[in-house]
Amino acid sequence: MFGYVRPMKTELLVRELTRYRSAYCGICKEIGQRYGQLPRLAVGYDLTMLALLLLSLTDEQPPVEAQTCLVNPIQKRPMIKGGDVMAYCAALTVLLAYHKAADNVTDEATFTSKTIRLLLTRGYHKAKRDFPDGDRLITDHLSRLTALEQGPPDLSAARIFGDLLADLVRVFLPAAISEEQIREALVLFASLTGRWIYLCDAIDDLARDCNNENWNPFSGMDPESARAEADRQMSGIEVEMDRIAALLPYRRDAGILSNIVTLGLPSVRRAVLAGQPLGRL
Repeated sequence: MFGYVRPMKTELLVRELTRYRSAYCGICKEIGQRYGQLPRLAVGYDLTMLALLLLSLTDEQPPVEAQTCLVNPIQKRPMIKGGDVMAYCAALTVLLAYHKAADNVTDEATFTSKTIRLLLTRGYHKAKRDFPDGDRLITDHLSRLTALEQGPPDLSAARIFGDLLADLVRVFLPAAISEEQIREALVLFASLTGRWIYLCDAIDDLARDCNNENWNPFSGMDPESARAEADRQMSGIEVEMDRIAALLPYRRDAGILSNIVTLGLPSVRRAVLAGQPLGRL
């Protein structure tokens, strides 16, 4: 999706990094099997966190199998294989990537943006057939964002993206997660995550958006004030996410999820605000 929600790799145990990569690679493999090879380029860290979060709260687990991949066709890697959670995260990866590419075409209409949208089109239509409610929610919420972007800069746009992720989680939550309090906590956690991602992406793109005369919720501020406001809001969201995450009844992977929330997000925030590239894990 955006690639901002990630762990701090240096603080993960070896077995935790292996587990994290098994989810990441599992989503990538699922995309390839369901939607073709080209959409696999859209796989990212944000939905890897969602997959691990949902799997951490249920007893039933899809198997982990050693398989090869396009990047390394010789050496096999462990991958979480199959299951509803992986299928949904694979579909969401394609749906969100396509809509982001379409939005980029609207903003810039460059050859690159048009090509990316074209390459995702076939997989998008398959994902839309698999999860029509997910695509409908994405379309509806992005229409709200588009309408807001016709006016002056407005940081409430982050709440719309938060609402989107909350609704995408709400419509899918596995039946095995049956306690209403836990389900509502997960929906709220998704909302906060969406707000954080939107703010991070907006402040990361501020200079480019200003240069290209594109709408940005921070563009009404000078750069220093914008960074200070982004830092204030994002760090506040991180505290709220930590409070929720600490109360969830994990069956597994608590260490990975704690790393993402307490170390990964603050590290990414500081890097983005400092203008530093994030790179790959």
